[in-house]
Amino acid sequence: MKRLLALLMVAMLPAHAAMDITREIVAPKSIVPGQPVTVAVTYWTDSWFNPPPSWPDFPVQYGVLLNTPLPNQLLSRQQNGVTWSGIRLERQLMAWDQSTLRLPAIDLTSTSAGQPPATVHLDAIELPVVWPKGVEQPDRFLPARGLTLTQTITQYHAGKDKTLRAGDAVERVVTVKAQNILPAQIPQILYAIPGDESQRLTPQNSFIKGGRDEIVGAMRVEKLRYMPTDSGTLTLPPIKLRWWDTEHQQWKLAELKGETLKVESARAAGKESALRGSTGDTPWHVVIGLLILLIIGASGWFARRQLRQSANWLQHRWQRFWQPVSLPELAPVERKKR
Repeated sequence: MKRLLALLMVAMLPAHAAMDITREIVAPKSIVPGQPVTVAVTYWTDSWFNPPPSWPDFPVQYGVLLNTPLPNQLLSRQQNGVTWSGIRLERQLMAWDQSTLRLPAIDLTSTSAGQPPATVHLDAIELPVVWPKGVEQPDRFLPARGLTLTQTITQYHAGKDKTLRAGDAVERVVTVKAQNILPAQIPQILYAIPGDESQRLTPQNSFIKGGRDEIVGAMRVEKLRYMPTDSGTLTLPPIKLRWWDTEHQQWKLAELKGETLKVESARAAGKESALRGSTGDTPWHVVIGLLILLIIGASGWFARRQLRQSANWLQHRWQRFWQPVSLPELAPVERKKR
């Protein structure tokens, strides 16, 4: 009985309500400019959070915090026989030039249910950012964990012969999908061909999301329409995109084959060339018009007497309406003498 009471008393004791905060950068030992990395802040407690933790405000030197949404994670761990529960908050971090990405040391304060606030000291974290060897165009530098480049070429014909002729259109659509990158980092792919009329449509940028609805990459779709005006050949040049593989730390080249299309002369004019400027009248329209005029003339001949009387009456009324009417004198000519 005493042993049972002791167990009940131990079970009724409150939790330690200990708290801890950790901060880390999930990245290799060295990164390149434009490579997003994840900075994670985890709040730990053996009780529960009230209110739930939020992203702390701390400075970032030689880098920027991105606004790409990343889902929070619930974690647990065992330490010294105590079960800890944690909430992991993540944000993406990026440096745009060669430097040392640095998170200065900071003191963060956290609260737990039924306990006073606790302050935790976080040490500084540094991460070197270095350009890889062989960078040729820093403004077109593309670091990614994986990249695919695809294209579709579609012909639009004005006729039914399925032959590309002058006046038809050719649309080239190029799609770039890259992992661990932002849409704005993907450079322009398609350019107009000198000497050929072309129309470049507005590129479409979007994010690629993973299974947890987190952003894992970006996609860019470019469209260019070629409209040859003369017969001959239309050459679509090959496309080469040099990018840096951040996972294997090496340069890679994505390529798309070009294509040469034969353009025939413009189609012959159809029946529309036989049209002439005319009023659009046909013989039966003329016959109907003459018949209407004949009926009106015959009706006027048989009703000529009534028409004459009507005309006289209208003339009389018109003259009477406009005939001036004399008014009486307003005052007498002779006045009486007083």
